[in-house]
Amino acid sequence: MGPAEGPEDRHELVVTHNFLIGWLVRAVLDAPKWRWLGLNQCNAALTVIRCPPPGRPPSVLFSNDMAHLPAPLRWTGYPPELRITS
Repeated sequence: MGPAEGPEDRHELVVTHNFLIGWLVRAVLDAPKWRWLGLNQCNAALTVIRCPPPGRPPSVLFSNDMAHLPAPLRWTGYPPELRITS
């Protein structure tokens, strides 16, 4: 994934699993390679990464956003002791 060629904005949707999202977020944040292991995502959570024009670094606009899900479906994939219910 990289910057779009040409004058128009480009949007790409990537539907994938927890660990690939963790790896992409780790790469954008330029964190150590081992750090992706602790970046867990909920099922159906959204992460948006902005890839700007060349010469500017990518950025995470938001990560693990579950606002679009009804409350009973939020925090799925996490053990009960790690779920935020408020």
